Amino acid sequence: MRVLVSVAFGLVLATGAWAQQPGSVSAPVTVEKVDLQAAARPIGGLMARRMRERGEEPKPTPGSRIEGHLAKPQADGPFPAVVVLPDCIGLTPFVRETLPARLASWGYVTLVVDSWTSRNAQAGCFLNGQEPPGVDRVADAYGGLFHLAGLPFVQRDRVGLLGFATGGVFVLTLSEPQTQSSVVNDQNLGFKAGVVYYAPCAALDLIQKPAYPLLVLTGQDDRRTGVQACEKVARPASADGNPVEVHVYPDVKHGFADPHWGANGEILGFPAAYDPKAAEDALARTHEFLDRTMGGRPR
Repeated sequence: MRVLVSVAFGLVLATGAWAQQPGSVSAPVTVEKVDLQAAARPIGGLMARRMRERGEEPKPTPGSRIEGHLAKPQADGPFPAVVVLPDCIGLTPFVRETLPARLASWGYVTLVVDSWTSRNAQAGCFLNGQEPPGVDRVADAYGGLFHLAGLPFVQRDRVGLLGFATGGVFVLTLSEPQTQSSVVNDQNLGFKAGVVYYAPCAALDLIQKPAYPLLVLTGQDDRRTGVQACEKVARPASADGNPVEVHVYPDVKHGFADPHWGANGEILGFPAAYDPKAAEDALARTHEFLDRTMGGRPR
């Protein structure tokens, strides 16, 4: 199983080469705010039965209107796409602006989902992992998928997920095949691949066959995540399921990809720190993984 666990910075130099190609980060990419709707939730079995007993027809609970931040590649489409799920701290400048522009430069339409603003909810992190009242990040993730699938310049069967910390937990949760039935999904749309930055991997212990390939990127000194759990779930591709690739960065703390944390940040009592070298390597690995699993444009 550990054959897929890598402790290295081997892809850092490749990032610079990609940046020199047409459509790289040197090209201007506009990130615009958009409105979308979270996916509707079906009425549960017991409640549906009681409604029918009263002569009522069970109807799904409609999803909330939420905001997103969309970046589109400069070339002609249609393009593959990525839904980005932020950490519970909310949308930092890196997640809201820098990252979607970077992914768009690779040829991916990128939608960063804001689960808080439209609901007048305060983004914040809790030790028990709970979200503020009214926030439904599973429905929001699928809402992002449905929104992208409705855009004429998006390839609706090639939409991936990328999440940071608690957002990454939902990338793992959504890889459970049964999760798709938890929202109203009349067109049977699904995610093609998932990238997880420094999220606890315990959820994967219960998922024997992830619905899509996963790439997990974490730091060896991440005390919020627990790197051992992530190393444990690494698995190769097989006839029975998709692969889970894990890359561990030595001497790197939680939050290494986001300049928001600076050199000495803290979250929930755990240290967090931006690491430029690990951040660039992780972006390079993300680029390669998305192209490999979602059929991105050749470089």
